[in-house]
Amino acid sequence: MTSETHTRLHPPRLTLEGCSFAYDEKSVLRDVDAVVESGEFLGIVGPNGAGKTTLLRLLSGQRAPASGRATSGDEALHAMPALKRARTIAVVPQSEAVMFPWPVYSFVMLGRHPHTRSLGFEGPGDHHAVEEAMAMVGITELASRKVTDLSGGELHRVLIARALAQDAPVLLLDEPNAHLDIRHQVELFELLSQLHGTGSRSIVIITHDLNLASTYCDRLLLMDDGRIAAHGAPRDVLREDLIARHFGVRVGIDEGERPHVRLLRPDGNS
Repeated sequence: MTSETHTRLHPPRLTLEGCSFAYDEKSVLRDVDAVVESGEFLGIVGPNGAGKTTLLRLLSGQRAPASGRATSGDEALHAMPALKRARTIAVVPQSEAVMFPWPVYSFVMLGRHPHTRSLGFEGPGDHHAVEEAMAMVGITELASRKVTDLSGGELHRVLIARALAQDAPVLLLDEPNAHLDIRHQVELFELLSQLHGTGSRSIVIITHDLNLASTYCDRLLLMDDGRIAAHGAPRDVLREDLIARHFGVRVGIDEGERPHVRLLRPDGNS
């Protein structure tokens, strides 16, 4: 948010050690070790059903691992007091059912709940945070619209604004660009890059856009079948052999510090 706000944000190191998780006895994570370093921009990529969203839920403390440890410092993420966790970690979900016709401004103000006694007791700083968050994602003109009347792309930008207004040092986003057109996708990644550039936020994003991930993320984590298949700098993860093995498609790679992935047709042409 403001430069004054950035100076007091200190992202903790998040760690998963030997984490496994299952839904109704269906294993979705298997002995996962992963780290989100303080202040880094981490991209999580992989095919559908790889376990990416579940991993994010462990990092957010929304779920407890069936085995292993998910921690912030020495504290188990799922056991953190709810208010402390909300002041530490903001989450942009892949989707959210919005039933009540909140005005957009009031909906974004929900992000300030960890910092206020209750709704209706917001101060000037809360209103400034909401107005700034809405301006950052380009939804100021939607302030009086009902969230139930928004398009999918508009609603997703509102969800991002709510998370930004939460003013937490860790921002977790689950496919935030899935509902956005290409201009808003680039604008979103530029915004995340600017927030990350202050060093005051750790950003973890799940995305299927390998080229945006390569362009903006410090490090990539490739998941498949509930495991970490590869991790490292974009050039170490976005390789023809790894993409063919884990996504089942042939690609060409324009190599470099920030590699570019080109999809190849079955005949080998791009």
